[in-house]
Amino acid sequence: MIVLRYLPSQWLHHGQISQGTSPFIGNSGLALSKNQGTSEGFHSILPPLVRLLVGAIVLLVVQNVVLGFPGMTQSIPGIATLSAAGLAVLAVGLVFAMVVLKFGTQVSNAVADAYRSARSWVPLLTYFFQIAALWILYMVCQGVASNLFTSAPWAYPLVFLALAIIPTIRVVANIVQSFEGPNVQKHTVSRDQF
Repeated sequence: MIVLRYLPSQWLHHGQISQGTSPFIGNSGLALSKNQGTSEGFHSILPPLVRLLVGAIVLLVVQNVVLGFPGMTQSIPGIATLSAAGLAVLAVGLVFAMVVLKFGTQVSNAVADAYRSARSWVPLLTYFFQIAALWILYMVCQGVASNLFTSAPWAYPLVFLALAIIPTIRVVANIVQSFEGPNVQKHTVSRDQF
């Protein structure tokens, strides 16, 4: 028969789980420890992940509140094609892209620290957040920049494609290098070998 001496929330307070005893297991030494590997790793990822999610939610709420102000759809004097709403979306979108880039990189670094087996995939996770930030910039700048590229509409996507190539080359090089390892010798050909 199992007798509960403490409530589950009190086990850690009374030190029974960390000492190897519990009302369920006894003194067998099979009790749970404070460091549970996967659970501890997940807890180290939570703070940057929560910052990222809260930042995204707050900025979306701010954008919706600002766009609800009266007169936001009126065009700005002197610039007939640009409205105050377009500038508000651009400003909030720029901050949103910076939040995704900063806290996404923190999530990637936390994954690298928490899970050593996933360390070689961290550049790919960082790349995902970089591309997400570029996509956000592409979407929020589209309303403002579309009037600038009326004669060459293909140029606007081309600019962001060129920006996306830089992190793509970097992440491919980092992943290949992490899979090869640091002890791989590079083979070079000199003029004397011909």
